[in-house]
Amino acid sequence: MDELADIFDKIPWTSFGRKTPISELSRSIVPVGNYSLDNIRKPLETTSNQDSDFENWILDIEGTAFQVGRGKLLTCRHVCKELKVKNGQAYMLSNSIVRGTQAKVSHAITTWIGFADPRFRANNPNVDAGLIICPIRDSPEMPYDVPVVRWGDSTQLGVGDRVLIGGFPLGKDMFVTNTTNRGLVQPTFYDGIISAILPATKPKETRLLQISSVAMGGISGGVVCCPDTGFVLGMVTSGITSGGVSLPITYAIPSEVLQPWSDAVNFTAAGEIWR
Repeated sequence: MDELADIFDKIPWTSFGRKTPISELSRSIVPVGNYSLDNIRKPLETTSNQDSDFENWILDIEGTAFQVGRGKLLTCRHVCKELKVKNGQAYMLSNSIVRGTQAKVSHAITTWIGFADPRFRANNPNVDAGLIICPIRDSPEMPYDVPVVRWGDSTQLGVGDRVLIGGFPLGKDMFVTNTTNRGLVQPTFYDGIISAILPATKPKETRLLQISSVAMGGISGGVVCCPDTGFVLGMVTSGITSGGVSLPITYAIPSEVLQPWSDAVNFTAAGEIWR
C-alpha cells in the first residue's frame, strides 16, 4: 500500500499537460457573453471553480473571441449582436492567477464594430466578423494573461490540409453539465481538414474555408489554426446541422481577410476608435 501511495503521489493531479503550440494559443482564446442583471449586482472581479456558488456567477457564453490586440478581440458579427453592451451586461473572461488560485477575471465590453470592407469603403454585414473593444484590467494582484495571437498565411491553404478549430462549443453547458471537473473554463479543439475552399462569387462576399469538423453553438468566433505551429489561419463562423445534429461541415473566414482589417482598427483609452 505504501508503494502504491508513492506512485499516486507522483501523479500530476493538477497539471494541464505539457506545453504545446496549441496550449499556448488557447491562452489567447476567451469566452464572451452576458451576465444576468442579478449577477451584475455582485462585484464581478473573479470567478473560480473553487467558489461554492460558481454556477450562479458563471458567464452566459454567447460565443468565442480571440485577442488580436491588447483589449481588441475578434469574433463573429452575429456573436457581437447577442452581446448586451448597452445594458452593461456584456463581458469577456480572461485567465489569471489570483491569490494562488486559477480564476477567470471579468472585463466589461464597451463597444463593438462590424467589418469595414476596404473594397467598398463601407460596412459590409455579409462578412460575419466583428471587433470587440474591451479595455482590460491588469495589476500585480490580478494579472492579465491573454497574449495576442500569431497569424498564419491562409492564402497557402489547399484542399486536404489539416487544421484545428478551437473555442467554446456548447457555451456555459460545457462547464456545468458534468458532476466532476466542473468550472474549468478553457477552449476545446477539434481536428479536421480543409474539405473545400469557396471563392467569392458576388462582390460583397468573402472567400471561405470549408472544414471537415463539427461547429456546435458557442464556437462561433473560434480559431482555425495550424496544428504544428498554433498560427491562426481563420475564424469559425458557422456550421451545418440536420435534424438537430451537427454535421462535420464548418465554415470559416480566412486570416487573409481578417488580419489586415483588425490590424487597421485601433482605439484610445478614451474609447475613441479609428481605422
